[in-house]
Amino acid sequence: MKSTSSPRALQTVLIALAVVLLVVGVVQLNAVEKRISTQEQQLRSLGESSERMVGELKRLKGNGAASTEKVNSNVGTASVPSSEDCETDPVLHPEVPNFLVNHDTHWPAAGANLGGALTKGWPSGDPKGFNSLLENSAELQEDVFNYVDALIADRNKWTDPDKWHGELACRVEVTDDFREYTIYLRKGVRWHAPSGINLKSKEYAWLDRPHEVTAEDLAFTFEMLLNPQVENGFLKNYYADLQSWKVVNSHTLVVRWKKKVVNSIAFTLNLAPIPKFLLAYDERGVPFPKETLGLRFNQHWYNNKGYVGAGPYRLSEYVPGNKLVLERNEDYFGSKPAIKRVVHPIYTDPNLTLLKLKAGELSLGRLRASQYREEIQRYQGQPQSALPKNSPFFDGRINCRTLDAFGYRYIGWNGDHPIFSDPRVRMAMTLALNRKEIIERIFVGLGEVAIGPFLPSTGGLDTTVDPLNFDLARARKVLSDAGWADTDGNGLIDKAIKGKRTQFEFTLLIYGSSPEYTALANIFKEDLLKIGVKLNVTSAEWSLMQKRMDEKNFDAFTGGWALPWEVDAFQIWHSSQADIPKGSNRVGFRSKEADKLIEQLRETFDPEERRVLLRKIHRLIYESHVYSFIMTSKEVFCTSRDVKDVVFAKVRPTTDFRPWSVAQSQ
Repeated sequence: MKSTSSPRALQTVLIALAVVLLVVGVVQLNAVEKRISTQEQQLRSLGESSERMVGELKRLKGNGAASTEKVNSNVGTASVPSSEDCETDPVLHPEVPNFLVNHDTHWPAAGANLGGALTKGWPSGDPKGFNSLLENSAELQEDVFNYVDALIADRNKWTDPDKWHGELACRVEVTDDFREYTIYLRKGVRWHAPSGINLKSKEYAWLDRPHEVTAEDLAFTFEMLLNPQVENGFLKNYYADLQSWKVVNSHTLVVRWKKKVVNSIAFTLNLAPIPKFLLAYDERGVPFPKETLGLRFNQHWYNNKGYVGAGPYRLSEYVPGNKLVLERNEDYFGSKPAIKRVVHPIYTDPNLTLLKLKAGELSLGRLRASQYREEIQRYQGQPQSALPKNSPFFDGRINCRTLDAFGYRYIGWNGDHPIFSDPRVRMAMTLALNRKEIIERIFVGLGEVAIGPFLPSTGGLDTTVDPLNFDLARARKVLSDAGWADTDGNGLIDKAIKGKRTQFEFTLLIYGSSPEYTALANIFKEDLLKIGVKLNVTSAEWSLMQKRMDEKNFDAFTGGWALPWEVDAFQIWHSSQADIPKGSNRVGFRSKEADKLIEQLRETFDPEERRVLLRKIHRLIYESHVYSFIMTSKEVFCTSRDVKDVVFAKVRPTTDFRPWSVAQSQ
């Protein structure tokens, strides 16, 4: 029997079939698109992984340990792990952008030799110790800590110092209006092996294993910074507004400040952690009791043996009275410097720096003003025929540059001393100090007369203050107004102090290895005697001088401060720093008005408002006359011809040689 289906029924069947085919096609198309998308993601990931692998291989090849192979990358283009390459734990504030930017200056430079050694003198004698939380030494900071430490983050100091790039940190989240910092550390960063001890001996076997840098080390660092038993007043003041720190996990730490302060950025990010695995234990590996941890930290058994960091160099050797040696850390996570080894011969005679430079025993050194005058300055402007024939300063063996030192020199007066408790007396001392003659004769013009504690470039100096130019007649009048007179006709002025007739006689403590300060003291001595004041001079090597300053065991002393990128007056000038162990307010400057301004400065972000506050602070310091400001300084910085790729940072330009290289000696 034949089918008798109607045309309408057939049409319905055909439409249904078409719908089925369309659905199947869509499903298949979606599956194809999904596979294509997945493959594209896989290819993209593979490409990114390949690029990272190629970059890492290039970095490893370019920074090989003992290789003398030349590299072809330019400074600023070498591969370096960035925040994007850094593996972190899940972030707490994904909506907050990373505060850190990429490091925009890298090394080594094109063609740099990777096996060179730099030799730089250490002319101040043996360090008192190496603990970075205890030692307030510019030389240790510049020549050891700066290279051995790994910071949480650092400034892009060669290009834009207001921007921060990560070192130990991959990511930093700044929240609650600069009150809270969440820090995510790189994983797998290891502390250097301690030097100065035999790790293979039974005594130190507990230290003979790898130790990773963790959030616990950061927490331990903050704990020691603020421990009241720890004698680090010069640092503790920076963290007075720190409220808390919390270890979230082994690589995440949250730091909380009590209030919004400008320098919380630098005080948080520019911190180098200290190794808890070493410094929280006694020599047998037994943890220190919590009750005496700070006291034991002050006298730690390792403080004089060496220094452990996680940075691009390791302190590999310290021979007291002989040398300090840094070796490149081949496990460093960032761009490894070209210079493989840095040797610091230790000595105390400043003249040896010049002799060693000329003999080729040093490849880097600073000339004292008198040395600069004799070796270079007196020949400037002379014809070629008049230049010394065998001088390394004129035949290309040594290159010298004059650079701003970013600091100032001064004489500090003990404001708690009976003679110097009167600001008029301290003012008279500045009037009797012939600073222009001292700068020209002793420092051969390498500086300008200073009128205050801030650099002129900051805009923080009140230029309306009396510059107190050299004037012995005025100095004599000021002393007379303060009650000083020669009552017994012996040529020296005197005064009744606490019922006792006191002759105006005092001792100036100077750095024993400085012929410039010796000459300065002699000029000052002669001029003071003309107005009836007797000056005695005593010298001390740096470690002893630092001890006497810390203990406030002086009448007056010669000193100098190197200044940071951002001005903070608290450490040196706040009243709270005058009476704490090893505080930097050694002269006893105390002013409630200045304290309020200094505290306000820390909370003020606007640049012009900060300049106004600085000028007010400057005037109060000026009116106290606790310092006789001598000069803002320049320094003569010399390198041998084997030192290549010499570039200087915008911050403290002579304190970082990581972009440099040293060619093979010829």
